[in-house]
Amino acid sequence: MTYTFHHIKPASAIWEAMRMAADNSIFFTEPWNEYLHRMGVGTLLMEVRCEEKPVGYFVGAQRWLGVRMVLAPSMGTGTYAQGLCMLQEITPGERISIYQQLAEHLFKNHKADYLQICDYQLRNIEDDNALPALDAASIHYNPRYTYSIDLRPSETELWQSLHYKSCKYCINKARKEGLMVKQVERPEEIGPFAQRHSQHLKDMMRRKHSKGLPCQRYKNILALCQSLFPHNVLMLEVVTPEGLSIASGIFAYTQSGTATYFTAASLEEYMYLCPNELLVWEAMRILHNEGVYDLILGGVAHYKKKYAPTLAFVPVIIFSRYSVLLDMRKNIKRLYQRVMYREKSK
Repeated sequence: MTYTFHHIKPASAIWEAMRMAADNSIFFTEPWNEYLHRMGVGTLLMEVRCEEKPVGYFVGAQRWLGVRMVLAPSMGTGTYAQGLCMLQEITPGERISIYQQLAEHLFKNHKADYLQICDYQLRNIEDDNALPALDAASIHYNPRYTYSIDLRPSETELWQSLHYKSCKYCINKARKEGLMVKQVERPEEIGPFAQRHSQHLKDMMRRKHSKGLPCQRYKNILALCQSLFPHNVLMLEVVTPEGLSIASGIFAYTQSGTATYFTAASLEEYMYLCPNELLVWEAMRILHNEGVYDLILGGVAHYKKKYAPTLAFVPVIIFSRYSVLLDMRKNIKRLYQRVMYREKSK
C-alpha cells in the first residue's frame, strides 16, 4: 500500500484526533507538546494519507547535529517513544512499510540524513526478542529493553504479584514508620513540589556520581508538571509523620491508556524507611483506579523487578542516507544530550 506524507502545523483538532487513536499515549497529546515547546523542542508533525484520506500522523522532531536528523522521540526530554499514531489499528508489517516510505520521503523532500524511531507499538515480549517483521524487511535496528507493569488486574491481584521480601515487606515497614503519600492537587503546590523533587533528584544523582540530564533540572520538572497538570500528571511525595518530604515521583499518563514512570528519587539518609516502594505502589494503585492499563517503567534496573514487571524489547529503528551513520546511535545520543544540556544551561 502506498502512503503520502504532508507536513502540517500542530492544532487542537489534530491532537484531539490522536487522543482518540488506538495507539495513543501521553507522548501524542497537546499537553506533552506544550512541555516539549517549553523545553525548546519543536515538533515535526506529519499527516499520513492513503488514497488522499488521512489515516494517521507521525510525531517527532528535527535537529541539526552536523547531519540533519529526524528523531522520534526527541532525546533528553524524558519522551519515551513517538513515531506513528494511527487512527485505526494496523499490523506491525504495515507500520514498518509506512516507516520505509516515510524515510524515503524525508530523505528526498526534507533533505534529512538520518531518521531514528522508537515505536512502543513494535515492542516484543517474547523470550527471543526477535522482530520478524523488521528482520524480513532488512531494516537496521538496535536493542532497547524496558520493564512495564500490566495494571489491568484488580488491586488485590496487583498486591499479590509484588515480591514479598523485597517489596511488600518494605511497603508495610514504611507504613509502620508512619510514612504517608501525598498527591499534588492544586496548581499553587506545583512549584514547591518541583523544587523538592529537584532536590531529591540531585541527592540521587550525587550518589550515582552522575551529572544528570536536562529533564531532571528544576525548571524542566516545573515545565513538565505545569504543562500536564491537572489531567495528565501524577505528582506524589512521601512525607514523614513530622511532615518532611523524603521521596517524590512524577508519572505522566492518559486516562484509559498508558503511563510512564518519568522520574522518582529519595533522600539517602531516609532510605532505611523504604519510601521508594511505598511511592511506586501508591502510584500503581492510583493509576489503576484512573483506568491506566500499562505503566512503562523504562529501562531494566534491577530494583524494578520487585514490582513483577514484564520485560519488553522495543527496537530503535534507524534509517540513514549514509551507511556510516547506522552504527553511530550511541555517539549521536551523547552529542544530542550534550547540546541539550548546554542549551538549557544558558
